[in-house]
Amino acid sequence: MTTLTSHSHAGPFPATRLLVPGAVGGLLGGMAMAMFSMLVAISRDGFWSPVRGITSVVFGDQHYGGGFDFWTVTVGAAGHMMNSVVLGAVFAVVASLLLARASALSTWMAGAVYGLAVWVAMVLIVAGGLQSSDLFAESVPQWAWVAGHLIFGVMTAMVVTAMRRRGA
Repeated sequence: MTTLTSHSHAGPFPATRLLVPGAVGGLLGGMAMAMFSMLVAISRDGFWSPVRGITSVVFGDQHYGGGFDFWTVTVGAAGHMMNSVVLGAVFAVVASLLLARASALSTWMAGAVYGLAVWVAMVLIVAGGLQSSDLFAESVPQWAWVAGHLIFGVMTAMVVTAMRRRGA
């Protein structure tokens, strides 16, 4: 059995007690964030532009746009959800180490801060450094990037908190 050690527990415990709630929280938070961003994008470059924007960061600007293209949307959605699951698991591990005895509200607030940190890292630094244009960064207004990442972080934290309390 894979184990991790935490300062808040007397000994080792299964990694799944941390990773599963984080992965589930990240998945749900990522889905909510994606739906929010896509609805906001309707008034800009189109419903599919945020998802296609993810693909364009890696494979080039020609993949950007608001229309539906099966492979571009599939690759973008898969990349977004993969990142959401991994980043949700990272949040759960960090929260278990730093917030083991924190209230639910404090954990949710930490989730909001984490969501904003993810925005800075993923949109401003990673995507900004990889893409030669601002197509992805401008697929939704800046306020929507902030709101979407707050949704991701808070929802991830809420699921992690709920699953921790249930002993999942």
